[in-house]
Amino acid sequence: MRKPLKIVLGLVLFLALLVGGAVLFGMYVTRQLPGQEPVFDTVRPADPGQVGEKGVLIFSKTNGFRHESIEPGIDALQKAGKKKGWDVRTTENGAFFNDDYLRRFKVVVFLSTTGDILTADQEKAFERFVENGGGYVGIHAASDTEYSWDWYDHLLGTHFRDHPLFPEHTPEAEIITDTRTHPTTKHLPAKWRKVDEWYNFKQSVRGKDSIQVLLTLNEASYKATLPKAMGGDHPISWTNTVRKGRVFYTGMGHTNETFTDPNAMPHIVAGIDWAGRFE
Repeated sequence: MRKPLKIVLGLVLFLALLVGGAVLFGMYVTRQLPGQEPVFDTVRPADPGQVGEKGVLIFSKTNGFRHESIEPGIDALQKAGKKKGWDVRTTENGAFFNDDYLRRFKVVVFLSTTGDILTADQEKAFERFVENGGGYVGIHAASDTEYSWDWYDHLLGTHFRDHPLFPEHTPEAEIITDTRTHPTTKHLPAKWRKVDEWYNFKQSVRGKDSIQVLLTLNEASYKATLPKAMGGDHPISWTNTVRKGRVFYTGMGHTNETFTDPNAMPHIVAGIDWAGRFE
């Protein structure tokens, strides 16, 4: 009897490990890792003082997964901003989101933010900023942010669902330039290739409200076995308008190389220009 009992116990242990592994895998894919309780900021950082006419605020707070590309992204945007005449400031303090501070800027960039990052009052301040004409630029994990904030979901048009892990985590894919006349895409070829962590979203933004799709992934150009991709309709960059405000989002940005890529980086820089009405 001992041998059958050992076999049964072995099978139970195997199934438990399999189920546990599947749960952890699901948590990883959806960014819902244990121990990631949000930390909110309530003490205002130092006053930003006078900000130039082309004020750009880069916000990179994370209460979930943190991308290694954040720091290279900040550095690249600061350098680009210097050439473009932007007045670039950076913060990871959500208490910066108040009417007095935000009104000094033209654009706020959510650079791979994750999780629940703003209090209710801070959210309302940002809503007023955008709706009164401020610009929003979301890069990569900005769509992995504030799932319970309905206004933010409307601003983006969707949220992060998951991304490929098998057979490749960051495959090279073909990107199709849907709209070649927009200021953010007029420098781009009709089709081009890039390596990145290609986000799948909860739903396609195509046809939603005032959203204009700029770039689409050709899902036939890369393998996404686990998890599956989006069934063939896969916008990866788009614009939106929220009352008087302009919105630009791109799913690119997981890799450090995004911020030196000859196609992707000008696309992002032009997105900031467009959202801020700088050009």
